[in-house]
Amino acid sequence: MEQVPETLYHYTDFNAMRGIITNGEIWLWNLRRMNDSQEMQYFIKELKLAVKKLLDESLWPKMEEVFATNLKDFNKLSSFASCFSEYSDDAAQWARYAKYGMGVCIAFNTELLSKIGKEGHAPLCKVNYSRSCDNLEVVHELAELIQNSKDSEIKAAQKLHETFNTLITSSPLFKHPSFISEKEYRLVSLPYNVNEYLGEPHFFVEETNIKKYYILNMKNVCEKLGIEYSNLFKEVCIGPQARVTPEVLADYFTATNMTSLCSKIKLSECPLRRF
Repeated sequence: MEQVPETLYHYTDFNAMRGIITNGEIWLWNLRRMNDSQEMQYFIKELKLAVKKLLDESLWPKMEEVFATNLKDFNKLSSFASCFSEYSDDAAQWARYAKYGMGVCIAFNTELLSKIGKEGHAPLCKVNYSRSCDNLEVVHELAELIQNSKDSEIKAAQKLHETFNTLITSSPLFKHPSFISEKEYRLVSLPYNVNEYLGEPHFFVEETNIKKYYILNMKNVCEKLGIEYSNLFKEVCIGPQARVTPEVLADYFTATNMTSLCSKIKLSECPLRRF
């Protein structure tokens, strides 16, 4: 069994750090609007190619029909997630997610984060970067169902529907291999009935865009589970290009009743140059 890292890292800016550490909130963003244009689509596309390899060419039209029928509403669905990495002080992620190193990296206790995600209806899951789906058991299961299904067989249709629901739920956990360097984990919602599990959505209004998100209140969940909130954070690393000093950040934590984090502050050792 693959070992889960004890610590996961979240790269962000100082304003978002305030929301996470001071307010106890982590925001879950729409995966369909993230920097990977194939979010949720990649898994389904590769799965379809893998199933096709197992079928006689005469069954390809049937396969297309099955996929079209069971995925007719797929593009209307989206999961919402907050992203973490196995890597600390990573140059690429400083640049991509923390204002080109001007932000902060928060180190989370993975065990506590997982408990919070499970209780908050956004379980912590590892992202898979496989290049193909050929070896997945569900590929052979789908191929067999398509080979044996008939339009009049209600049970077969129901089984296909249940299988596709599972696949849609799993789709946020597969990404294109070009993103493998991120070594990502996610707190991720189900794509169905998001409001029912996470409450009403919120909207972040920018000059040229409006972004929909949901809030997972980690502080409230910690209180419910009997977890000391400050124990969730193992380290707060100031970015290599940040203007904030450890002394100022410590003053901020003291002023916001998070004094226990003062001893967890460190400076990045990454020699990232801002161009």
